[in-house]
Amino acid sequence: MLFNSGGVVSMFMPKTKKANKTLATWSAKDVSKGSRVLLRVDANIPLVHGEVDEHNLLRIRAAVPEIQRLLKRGARVIIATHLGRPHGRHVSALSTSVLANTFARELGRPVRWIAHVVGRKAEAAIARLKPGSVAMLENLRFEQGEEKDDEKFAQSLARLADVYVNDAFGVCHERHASVHAITKYLPSFAGELLLKEVRALRLPAKRPLVVVVGGAKIESKIPMLHKLGRHADAIIIGGGAALTFIAAAGGSFGFAADEFTQRDDVAEAKMLLRYYGDKIVLPRDLVASRLRKAVIDIGARSLRHASHILAEARTIVWNGPMGITEEPDGCFATLGVAWAIASNTSAYSIVGGGETVTFVESTGLIDRFSHVSTGGGAMLAFLADEPMPGIRVLEK
Repeated sequence: MLFNSGGVVSMFMPKTKKANKTLATWSAKDVSKGSRVLLRVDANIPLVHGEVDEHNLLRIRAAVPEIQRLLKRGARVIIATHLGRPHGRHVSALSTSVLANTFARELGRPVRWIAHVVGRKAEAAIARLKPGSVAMLENLRFEQGEEKDDEKFAQSLARLADVYVNDAFGVCHERHASVHAITKYLPSFAGELLLKEVRALRLPAKRPLVVVVGGAKIESKIPMLHKLGRHADAIIIGGGAALTFIAAAGGSFGFAADEFTQRDDVAEAKMLLRYYGDKIVLPRDLVASRLRKAVIDIGARSLRHASHILAEARTIVWNGPMGITEEPDGCFATLGVAWAIASNTSAYSIVGGGETVTFVESTGLIDRFSHVSTGGGAMLAFLADEPMPGIRVLEK
C-alpha cells in the first residue's frame, strides 16, 4: 500500500457561505416560442490551416444538447462564442464562420452565420430568424468591449435577445461582458453544461486523492496546487512544470531549460516544496531530444512509479500532459498516465485542459474518465476556490 489515509475530504465543495447558493436555471415558462435566446458557449477550439480539427470537437459537441433543448421550445437561438485571442481586432483567420458550418453539421440543421457581433445589421439578421432556427454571431473578441467587461457593449449584446443562457464554463473565471455584465440587462440562466461542470467539481473527494499536473508552466496552476496540496495524498508533476520543480529542488539539466526556470516560478515551486514536499512526486528520469536539445518527456521509471500511485487512488484530478505530445517520442508518459487513470475503475477521475483533453480524446479513452471538463483554466480556478464571475452573477 502506498497510502494509509482513507475516508472523504470536502475538497471539491465550495466554502460554507457558498454552499447554499444555487445557479438560476431556465424553465419552460422562461423561454416561449419565438423568444430570442442569446446562448453563450465555449467553442474556442484550435484550428488547423483555418479549418476545424475534426479530432477536437468536444466543446462543440458538448454545446449541442442545450441548443436542442432550446429549439424544442421554439426559441430563436443566437450562439455567441469567442475564438482565439484577437484582443479586440478583426482577424479573418479567427472568424466564427468556420464554426457555424461545424455546428450545422452536428445539429443536422442550418446555422445562419451573422458577420457582426452587435449593431443594426446583427439586430436585423436576428429579427428575420424564424422560431426554431439557429444563428451564430461573429467572434465576440473582435469587439474591444468584450474582454473589458464594458457596460455599453453588454447593453448592445442584450438588445439582440430576450433571454440570456450561459453554458460556457470555460470562460466563467473571466470577467468578460458576455458572461458577466450581460446579466444586468437580460433575464439570465445557467445552461445544463455549466450545471454539470459545477456539480462534478463540487463532489466530495474520496481518498486517496491524487493530483496530476503537467503542461509547460506552473504559473496558472499555482493557486490550485496551494488549495489541493492541503488535501492531496500525492501530487504527481510532469511536463515543463517538472523542470521548474527540479530546479527549485537544486537539480540541473543537460539541456537548456530557461523557459521553465524563471525566477518567480522557481520561487513558487520552492514554497510548494516547503509546504507539501512529502506529497510532491517528481520524475525519477527524463527523456531528452538531441535534435531539439530539450527535455520532451518524463521517463519509463517515472511513469511506472506514477502508475502505481494512480492505481491506488480513489479521486484523481489531471491537468496538463507529461511531455511534448506533438513529438512522437514525447507522448509515451502522457499515454501511460491516461491508461493508468482509465484502468482504475474505482476512482472518480477528472481531466481538464485543452491539450490534455484533446490527447485523451485521440486515444479513445475519454469515456473511461468520470468527468471531462470543458474548461482548463476555469477548472483550475474553480478547484482553487478563486473568483468565478460568470457563475457568481447567476447564483440565487
